[in-house]
Amino acid sequence: MTTRRVLAFVLVAAALTACGRTANPPLTVYDKTVGYRYDTVRKQPAEESLFVILAFSGGGTRAAAFSYGVLEGLAAIEYQPPAGPGRTLLDDVDVISSVSGGSFTAAHYALTGAAGFPQLEKDFLYRDIQGELVVRALAPWTWARLTRSDYSRIDLAAELYDDALFKGATFRTLMAQPGRPYVILNATDMTEGARFEFTQDQFDLLCSDLSDVKIARAVAASSAFPVLLSPLTLRNYSADPCHGYASPEWLVNALKSTDQPRRAELARSLMSYRDHAKERPFIHLLDGGLSDNIGLRGPYIALSGQDSAWSIYSKINAGKVRRVLVITANAKTGRDPGWDKVESPPGISGVLGLVTTGPMGNYSFETVQLVAEQFKQLTNERQSWRDCRTVGEQRCKGFEMPTAAPREVDFFAVELAFDKLTADSDRGLRTCLEGLSTSFALPKAQVTLLRQVAQQLLMTSDDFREAMRAIAPGWQPRPVTIEPTLIAEACPKR
Repeated sequence: MTTRRVLAFVLVAAALTACGRTANPPLTVYDKTVGYRYDTVRKQPAEESLFVILAFSGGGTRAAAFSYGVLEGLAAIEYQPPAGPGRTLLDDVDVISSVSGGSFTAAHYALTGAAGFPQLEKDFLYRDIQGELVVRALAPWTWARLTRSDYSRIDLAAELYDDALFKGATFRTLMAQPGRPYVILNATDMTEGARFEFTQDQFDLLCSDLSDVKIARAVAASSAFPVLLSPLTLRNYSADPCHGYASPEWLVNALKSTDQPRRAELARSLMSYRDHAKERPFIHLLDGGLSDNIGLRGPYIALSGQDSAWSIYSKINAGKVRRVLVITANAKTGRDPGWDKVESPPGISGVLGLVTTGPMGNYSFETVQLVAEQFKQLTNERQSWRDCRTVGEQRCKGFEMPTAAPREVDFFAVELAFDKLTADSDRGLRTCLEGLSTSFALPKAQVTLLRQVAQQLLMTSDDFREAMRAIAPGWQPRPVTIEPTLIAEACPKR
C-alpha cells in the first residue's frame, strides 16, 4: 500500500471515529424576553400588517444561489405603501426558514442585509467551498485534530464557513441587526428524526444559551449531509435546575390535546429534551433536509395554530396581520430520465441521492399543499361566516351571528421551483437545472443561471402577481431575460 493510501486511510478512519465538540453554554438565568426569539428580533409591530415568510430549501450551492436570486428579485421590487416612505418587498420579509444550502444565504442576509450581497457572491456562491474543505481535511496539521475525541469533520466545516463567510458572528450578533428578518436555521435531531431549530425557544428546552453560539456552527449543522459530514453535537443541560424555566402555554396546551394525536406527538418530541434529560445528555444534529427539505414545516405550524413561539395564527386573531405572503424557493432535484434507458442499475451516487432526497421530496410537496390548503380553508371560513350572516339576516329580523367575524386577511402562497418551467422551450433548461450538482462548488455560469431563473420565476408567477396586486396595485413585473449563451454555457449538451 502506498504512503498516500495509508495516509488517506488514517484520515478517513480518524474522521469516522471522532466525535463532535459541544459548543453551547448553559443558561445562567432563564428569561423569555431575551435571547434570539421572534419578539426580540422583530420589534416593529407595524410591519406585521404585511407578514412575509421565505422558505429556502436544501441542495448545496444550487439551493444557495437559487435562494439568493429570490432575495435579489425581492430587493428590485420597489413600491409605495399607503403610509410611510417607499420600500422594497425585501424590506417586508419578517421570517426566513431554511435548511442546508439555503441556510448559507438566509444567515448571511440576516447578518449583512442587502449591502452584503456582493460579499456573499465573492465569499461563497462563486467560491469552491467544497474543494477548500477537502484541502483542509487533507492538510497534515488537521490529522492530529481529527483523532481527538472533541473534534470532527463538522468542526472542520464550521471553521471554514466561519473563516470564509460569517467572520466570527454569533446569534448575539444577529440580535444586534435592527430591522432584519427572524431567521430559523433548521437541522434534524438524529434520535427524534424531527426538526431542530436554532432559536432560543428551542435552546430553552436544553437549558442552554444560544446567544454566543456561532452562526457558522448552526449553518454547518443545517447542512451536515450524512456520511460526508459528522453530526453536530450539543449538550443538554436540562437535567439540572434550569433557573426558573417554565414551559410556554402553547406547549402545555399541545401536550394536553389528546384528541389531536399529531399535535400531542410533536409536543412530546419537544419535551423529550427535558422529560428524558438524563437519558439524553447530548443531542446530535444532521442536515435539516432530512426532516424538512424546504424549510416550510415550521412556518406551516405557525400558520395553522398556536403551537409555535411565533404563531401567526395568534397574530391574525389579534388583528395584527392583514396579509400573509409565503414564498418557497424549492431547488429540488429531479430524477435522472436516463436511468430507465439502460439495463445496468444506477450507480451509488444515484442511489444515495434518491434515498436521501426522494422521500423528502414527497414530504416537501405535501407541506406546500398543506400551506395552500390552510390558506384556502381560512378564506372559506370567512366566506362561510358572511354567507351565514346574510341568510340569517334575510330570515330573522334583528338576527346576530353568535360568533365574531373571522379576521379579514388575504393569504398568498408562492412556490418557485424548476418544474414551474412548463413551456416546451424550457424543457431542456428544466432538465438541466434539476440535474445540477448539490455540492458546494458550481461553475460560475451555473450559479448565475440559477440566480436569473429564480428572478424570472418570481416575476412570472401568477400567484406572486396576485399578491402584488393586493400589496401594491400599481406594480408591474419587470421582464427577466436569460441569455441563450448563458444557458448553453451552464448546460452543455451531453
